[in-house]
Amino acid sequence: MLYIGSRSINQTAVSTVIRLILILVFSLIISLIITPKWETSFAIIHTVFEVFCILIAFSSFFIIWFVSKIQKLNLILGFGFLGVGILDAFHTFYWQGLGFYPTGYYDLSAKYWLAGRFFEALSLILSTTSISRSISRYKGVTFTLFLSFFIGFIFLYTPHTFPTLITPEGVTPLKIVIEYIIIIMFICFLYRLLTGHLQEDIVTKKYLLLAILVAIPAELCFTVFTTITNFYNVLGHVLKVVYYCFFLQAIFAGYILFPYKELQLSNERFHKVFRYSPVSKSILTIKDGLYIDVNDMWLQTTGYTREEIIGFTVNELGLYLGDVIKKSHVELQRGNEVLTNQKYLFQTKNGIIREGLFSTQKIMLQEEPCILIVMIDITDQVRNENELLRLDRLNLIGQMAAGIGHEVRNPMTTVRGFLQILSEKIECSKYQDYYAMMIEELDRANSIITDFLSLSSNKPSNAQFYNLNKIIDDLFPLLQADALNADHSILWEKLPVSDLKIDRNEIHQLIINLVRNGIEAMKMGGRVTIRTFSDGDETVLAIKDEGTGIGPEILDKIGTPFLTTKEQGTGLGLATCYSIAERNNARIDLNTSSAGTTFFVRFKTVSEA
Repeated sequence: MLYIGSRSINQTAVSTVIRLILILVFSLIISLIITPKWETSFAIIHTVFEVFCILIAFSSFFIIWFVSKIQKLNLILGFGFLGVGILDAFHTFYWQGLGFYPTGYYDLSAKYWLAGRFFEALSLILSTTSISRSISRYKGVTFTLFLSFFIGFIFLYTPHTFPTLITPEGVTPLKIVIEYIIIIMFICFLYRLLTGHLQEDIVTKKYLLLAILVAIPAELCFTVFTTITNFYNVLGHVLKVVYYCFFLQAIFAGYILFPYKELQLSNERFHKVFRYSPVSKSILTIKDGLYIDVNDMWLQTTGYTREEIIGFTVNELGLYLGDVIKKSHVELQRGNEVLTNQKYLFQTKNGIIREGLFSTQKIMLQEEPCILIVMIDITDQVRNENELLRLDRLNLIGQMAAGIGHEVRNPMTTVRGFLQILSEKIECSKYQDYYAMMIEELDRANSIITDFLSLSSNKPSNAQFYNLNKIIDDLFPLLQADALNADHSILWEKLPVSDLKIDRNEIHQLIINLVRNGIEAMKMGGRVTIRTFSDGDETVLAIKDEGTGIGPEILDKIGTPFLTTKEQGTGLGLATCYSIAERNNARIDLNTSSAGTTFFVRFKTVSEA
């Protein structure tokens, strides 16, 4: 099966044949109309036809010549059209009806005609070879001009050197043979065109195919006419105009319209890929960091609008906390046009600091060097990874606690018991203070082990349905007393919430730990606010203090066992809260600033049914 580009002949054969038949029928009708007028005005009509074809040939050459400066085109086709245009101009000027023949010489115009057709067929065949794209522009055009004018002057000034091709009685056998050779060359080009030897786009090939299918019957007409006013001569010239039009269409559509449409399509594809990409993308100038364009995901991630970004610089917006632009410049100076997967912090319009994974690529837009920045917001991913690491640590510590906690408490209980016995003996009364201190420290160690054991994920659960507001109501006097002792106040704001399946004692411990952390984080006169409310399918417990907030160096490690900022703290309070939340189908989020910190305990609502 033969192919044109990637489309098979079977896909285009029917439409091509129908179109060819319509063209031939139309040409026959036009020729029948023109033939009576050709006999009286053949010189004018012939000149009009030929000048039209000459203009097409020169136009095709100039299109290829100028467009080839931008894209690599088949210059052989352009040189072929240039040579054919020159030889056809000689043929038209010395057409016998115009009276410019040398004395006694009749078929000079026919020699130029055949030379033009031979030049045309030869250039078409050469266009399917490797020489078509390696030939030099200026050497090629110089050689074409020299060869065309050389042939023209040879025929003109040595009229009797070459055999006669046409007589008053009609064409000679030699002319017929040469015409058939030209037809064979056209067929050879047609075969190479169909078998993919011409490395042009599908649009150019389609119109060249139609041009050759019309050119072959046109050449056949010039093998049978007897006089210049013969119908076949007229039909041949009409068909020549038609296939020259297809030549021009092949060049214009293939080299101008088709690339323009491809460019439009390419721009549309780039616009859609850029605009609707699921990752954030922005384009900035290298010179001053001016934003040229950003996509929808970038706007969604940062919270800005397009009008607030386009035309402003990076420094004016203060978006990137890490100097990603400066680092890109350094990489460009080193010759690296790509920066891949670099972590930087960036700030949203609302002032929220987030973490992104940045990649940059140098691009050229309208001869302006620019940077394409691809940013992936990994804040949630990093947070989840940290949470998984924290849970892994909690799980490991919990397993250790479950394994060794009881074994440590047993000897401690024995020691404490003997210390109490010794402290009651009269002879040991002088060591009473020492015994009291040791017992106090053992009790403190026992308290730490109790907290340590609470980290265990294997701790048996006594979950039942309780109302969170009722639990806080029961605890509130105790919490209020703790706040008053530290010269603080506590505010309790409650909204109706659903019952939760939770372990009441563990939630007691969680609330007490979070409230006492808030109390200890504030200066005198501060206030802790407890709120409960529903958020979708979650019941939320929010505990807010008015402290100075949590520093970023601590924030990333919050909930890690044994991490504390207190002088007498064990670092197990928040770790215990996170373990309790996990066991009670909840999660803990927090929001911190210089105005205070809020812990949100979000319980998944579980139906009692």
